[in-house]
Amino acid sequence: MNEKYYLSWKGGEIEIDALGCKMIPMFNLNGKKIKPFHEPDWLNDNSDDFNSLPGILQNLKGEFPCVPFGINSPIDDITDEWKASYSVEPYIVNEPHGYSSNKNWELIEKKSNKLEFKINYPENDLVDHLIRTIEVQDDKPHNIFCRLQIHVKEDCELPIGLHPMFRIPKKMSKIKINPGNFKFGLNYPGLVLKDKTLGAIGREFSSLDKVEGFDGNTIDLSQPPFDGNFEDLFQLCGIDGNMSLENFEENYKFNFSWNPNHFSSVLMWVSNKGRTEYPWNSNHVTIGFEPITSAFGLSTHVSLNKNNPISKRHVSTSLKLYRDKPLFTDYSFSISAL
Repeated sequence: MNEKYYLSWKGGEIEIDALGCKMIPMFNLNGKKIKPFHEPDWLNDNSDDFNSLPGILQNLKGEFPCVPFGINSPIDDITDEWKASYSVEPYIVNEPHGYSSNKNWELIEKKSNKLEFKINYPENDLVDHLIRTIEVQDDKPHNIFCRLQIHVKEDCELPIGLHPMFRIPKKMSKIKINPGNFKFGLNYPGLVLKDKTLGAIGREFSSLDKVEGFDGNTIDLSQPPFDGNFEDLFQLCGIDGNMSLENFEENYKFNFSWNPNHFSSVLMWVSNKGRTEYPWNSNHVTIGFEPITSAFGLSTHVSLNKNNPISKRHVSTSLKLYRDKPLFTDYSFSISAL
């Protein structure tokens, strides 16, 4: 059983799972308990199938950092413009979305309003360690403040990301995702899953509510869930570091802000009952709205290639990291009544 830690304050309670340092907040708002983030239905499984899952999937919930960001999965039907930079070569330590997403973190500091965690990376990884701080304040009961530190063994360049996933109501048209300003949006340049593709392969969009669909229709990505079984990815490139989500079922607005100099894009992961295998079982619904400096969630080698189609359009897909100057990046969440 994974160790869990808790942070309570006037605004609610936060649960942090040591595995992946995954955070699930529960807010007190107008006499209600509100959980904006996603939790899958397999968390309490103890089967052999469950135990064979990578750490990231065993508790795929809430929000957590991914260093480096990316998975070296192959793409079917990749578009011509991505072929020159395409690679499935694994990263040095080949864990999906990085070592930190799949292993246990250590609690290194505990105060009444703050928890701080650390994870040391394997000797051969370019990353030395990460430190993650989660802080609350009673005079700001509807805010959560997070900080991520990235310490590397040598000067290097890597794709990085954050991985929040939102809880989606079962009824249609009950939420609205409002992204900040972005330069351009891209549909995935291939098939994430055959016969489960939502967006037209490799197309570009400028507004979340007008995205070309796989069958030629127009999709409104801002209002999940979607009618059908889909698994797909979209990238909002050059975004300004802000988004909000309005939930009309529970009448709240949830805001998310980050540093766009550290996370230049957002990867939107649409998981809409598309995957049939365990643990998804055609029953998994969430939207990942993931700040990244990466080329989709492709391998680190694609993101590091300056000739990939996103980097060529002057949106960074990797971040320079320095041994003698660790990266400190701050981000925050807040909730308010609609």
